[in-house]
Amino acid sequence: MSLSANARLGMAMRFHVEVDGIDLGGWRSCKGLAVTFETEAFVSGGDYSSKTYLPKCVDYAPVTLQRAMVAADSARVQGWLSTHVEKWMNGYGLHEGGTARITLLDAAGDKVSSWRLREVLPKSWRGPDLDAKGAEVAIEQLELLHRGFL
Repeated sequence: MSLSANARLGMAMRFHVEVDGIDLGGWRSCKGLAVTFETEAFVSGGDYSSKTYLPKCVDYAPVTLQRAMVAADSARVQGWLSTHVEKWMNGYGLHEGGTARITLLDAAGDKVSSWRLREVLPKSWRGPDLDAKGAEVAIEQLELLHRGFL
């Protein structure tokens, strides 16, 4: 298969993340953009040559984002997380999640594809391991639950 001269290839290291209209800045990695179509096998009486597969559940994996901590971008993530903590702590109970958009870009910075995650909720945030003896970059990780992108 050959590519046309004007093919726009998505660059795995070029993507943009926005949640509830908040630009969460640049990220190093995005993992978990996946969907599984769960089925249940059913064997019809007398038909021993094949199975029928019945739809059971459409399951979306959590999306995990990682990056080096940057003052402004990390502050926006903390602000977004704080709004969820407030809702949970002030007796709002279960609440609907918002919307996230992950946009894949080409080498010129133009959109190649995007995924709109419905009813996004934070599953976890993990800060960096701090060690005065090390010289590593401080990494943060944000894990998002959602109800799908299809």
